[in-house]
Amino acid sequence: MTYSQVFIDKHREFNVGHDWWDSVCSDFEQICEILGIDLDKNEPSFSGFWSQGDGASWTGAYRAQRVLHGYETYGQVSPTYDLAPQKIREHAPKDEELHRIADELCLLARIYGPTYAMVRRYNSHYVHSSTMCVSEWEYWDGEIDIDEVDEAIAYLIEETLQGLFRALADWLYTSLEKEHEYLTSDEAVIESLKANEIEEDEDL
Repeated sequence: MTYSQVFIDKHREFNVGHDWWDSVCSDFEQICEILGIDLDKNEPSFSGFWSQGDGASWTGAYRAQRVLHGYETYGQVSPTYDLAPQKIREHAPKDEELHRIADELCLLARIYGPTYAMVRRYNSHYVHSSTMCVSEWEYWDGEIDIDEVDEAIAYLIEETLQGLFRALADWLYTSLEKEHEYLTSDEAVIESLKANEIEEDEDL
């Protein structure tokens, strides 16, 4: 079964008519779980792909360590930051950007101590990564008062966290863009038309 370019172009959006982003966002949720991020409901958010201001972002909470709730592990603390670099490589062996994000979150926690951070979005009709900010953060165990931390160190921790969280959002946007480009490619459109047994003369 062959198709003309006109017919293919006419069905360019065939694969992106309904929740085409689900697989990418599902993968993103798994990545966030590995890194210690709990996404807010209905997150992440994105817009795309051809307008100024398009992008992706997310809101939620980051925990460099987690308290376990299993029957045999209840109350124990899991060092998410220490486990994430290996786990992220198992999940995405070739993705150097995810490796970098996990490694830098780990390094930050090892040097300055594990943190807890809230991530919010500025009031804006845009959802790109630059709308994200660390609205507040503290040391995970609460034993160190953030007001007693050297101002330069506190600023470095907040800016590093914010930069890495924005980088993760940019990674998501790039992944979504690639998925959309593939689904609207000639190859993917033709494959779907054939799978659905759609013949060109049926649509004339």
